[in-house]
Amino acid sequence: MKIDSLNFLKINNLPSGSGIVKSGEIYYVIGDDSPYLFALDRNFNLISKTKLLEADQPNEERIPKAEKPDFESLEMISENELIVFGSGSKSPQRDVFIHIFLNDPLHIKKYNISKFYDHLRALPEFTDSELNIEATAFRDNDLFLFNRKKNLIIRFKFEEFLHFIKGKSAFPKPEIKTLTLPKINGIEAGFSGATALKNEAKLIFTASVEDTKNAYDDGEILGSFIGMIDISADHIPEVFQYCEVPGTAEKLKVESVSAEEEISTGTTKVVLITDDDKGNSIIITGLLSS
Repeated sequence: MKIDSLNFLKINNLPSGSGIVKSGEIYYVIGDDSPYLFALDRNFNLISKTKLLEADQPNEERIPKAEKPDFESLEMISENELIVFGSGSKSPQRDVFIHIFLNDPLHIKKYNISKFYDHLRALPEFTDSELNIEATAFRDNDLFLFNRKKNLIIRFKFEEFLHFIKGKSAFPKPEIKTLTLPKINGIEAGFSGATALKNEAKLIFTASVEDTKNAYDDGEILGSFIGMIDISADHIPEVFQYCEVPGTAEKLKVESVSAEEEISTGTTKVVLITDDDKGNSIIITGLLSS
């Protein structure tokens, strides 16, 4: 696997990019310490921003670390439907789920999902681990949640998840797989972003390496990977393809990936977004091939 034809673009007025998707000609972006959903045009110019949560101060662009909902995952459910998850790494501040309908006018539903996250924390796979949901993928009514360190992929039926958080059904039984990701300087990468292809039964993920001891604190950024998981056998395998994402003068922490165009079998134009933990965001476009 390789990623090449890379272009890098710094985005002003968009802090701490953590999720990116595309609907029609519009990119939608979230930041992990921002209360907004940002809309960008095809050239990544800011069009608008919509407040998802009320910050303590009316004009606050970045939410303090101790208070932020830590929006880390953004995914398309349909051309007019987005979902956002808080990471759950600090409860209850980060136990947030937002369902966005891109109608006219845009409609937002917000949920506290502490009960759902408490069920995840109680699963045997989370023994000696921390809850830190960093990415989401959606395909054929399946919702895939990617937990960072321990690197777990958790699979639910999306409708069953919605029924549970609305109090209409019991906690859905998940499929869970633990993956061992590549290392840099002896430190294993942690999931940071994901999406699903439409034409092939495959998930694309990103993973980054930070020199940190837990899910809450930031650490020195050492680099990032992009990979692909084949789910055509209708289960999550332990094997996957991957390559390192080339950086600039600084090491990059890739936070999210969107499949811009499936050019051919094995070749996909992807859009990545990075966060340097200082409030800056860079968008990267490139060709992923395997």
